[in-house]
Amino acid sequence: MRGTSGSVGYITATAAVLALAFFGPDADARRPTQLTRRYLVGEHVVSSSSSRALHVPRGGTARSLPPNPPPIDEAAVAEASRVAAIQATEEAKALEAAQQAAATATATSAAQAPPPTKDHTRNLSAKLSNAWERTVPAVLMLGAATALLKFTGTNGLIALVLSLQVGMYYETTSIIEAFHQRSDPGSAELKKLTWLDAAEKWWWFATVLVGTSGRNLLAQQASLSLSSETLNLICYGMVAVGLIGAVVGMEMHSRSGPEMFRDYLGGVAACHFVLVFLVGQSSFWIKTVLDYGLPWVLYPALLVIVNDTMAYVFGLTMGRHKLLPRLSPKKTVEGFTGALVSTVGVSVPLLRLILGNSIAEGEEKLYVRLALTLGVFISLVSPFGGFLASAVKRAHGAKDFGTLIPGHGGVVDRFDCQIVTAPFVYLLLKFFGLGGVADAAASA
Repeated sequence: MRGTSGSVGYITATAAVLALAFFGPDADARRPTQLTRRYLVGEHVVSSSSSRALHVPRGGTARSLPPNPPPIDEAAVAEASRVAAIQATEEAKALEAAQQAAATATATSAAQAPPPTKDHTRNLSAKLSNAWERTVPAVLMLGAATALLKFTGTNGLIALVLSLQVGMYYETTSIIEAFHQRSDPGSAELKKLTWLDAAEKWWWFATVLVGTSGRNLLAQQASLSLSSETLNLICYGMVAVGLIGAVVGMEMHSRSGPEMFRDYLGGVAACHFVLVFLVGQSSFWIKTVLDYGLPWVLYPALLVIVNDTMAYVFGLTMGRHKLLPRLSPKKTVEGFTGALVSTVGVSVPLLRLILGNSIAEGEEKLYVRLALTLGVFISLVSPFGGFLASAVKRAHGAKDFGTLIPGHGGVVDRFDCQIVTAPFVYLLLKFFGLGGVADAAASA
């Protein structure tokens, strides 16, 4: 009861004090006469209608502050803002000067680059060594081919082409077979079918050879008296036998499981592509030499050698941008462009050198157009034969088609661009209407 009576007394006294403050003699002086606005400045509540402020501690109650707080010095605030703006401007200028100094230092260091490192020197030495390894076999091959053609002429070239066709077909089919046999190298069933695969493979080679190069050679043998109709029937008969053998091979391979059957079909398709691309196109060498003579085989071959050599030289010295990095990583745009300019530039002088005085008077412009056309084709189209060969190698996990030619690889590695050129040369000579060997013999 004592605590309750004390609380009641405290409340009563407080009410009396408030009543005296508002209704006493001096109440009008203390009662606000206008709407009071309060602002929170930091931790102070300031009334706009009075000069008194209440201090409100966080989490506490308001208490009175001393009257008449000092006013804000606007001039000092403006001066502080001006000084801050000047400092910010000076800092920006200093940052810009530092960036310019860094750029100058970078340019100076690039201009004063240190001498080549040991790795760079070693890389250049390896490239030069590789160039030497490629040059020596190329010169030896060129010398051997020149000697062969000089002493044997057209017959020597025909024998060389037939040998190249056998070698290219063997190399390409070997890497295809090796790739497909890696999946199951120890399969007994696969070993039993090896003889059948070999027989089928070489039968198709003989069929295409008879239908292309064989047809051209047999047509020159008047003693055989084989008509074109007879040759067509022989070729189709060989195709029919090959078809029967292929179906029997499919039946036998299908017994070894779906995976081996798919590998077999993939190998057969690749072999037929090789027959068309290698044997079919290279047979135009024989067609050209029989109809137009040996110079029209040598001249395009030399242009291809010039193009390949200059592409290698420009790529080695100036190559920076890869042409087809996934298929042929060593080929560059600079090498391709440099080879184009070089090949077209030597096409006309080289043709005059090879043909000599055989160019008839008044046909100079015709031969110039022919040489330039051939130079452009060899520069823009023939290299893609090499790119295609690279794609076949990479698809079957092989670096080269063979090891017959040191520094170059196999026969296909050396003649892939030549093969693409062979059909175009024959068709171009037909298009320009140049006289063949028969016409020259008749005029003589």
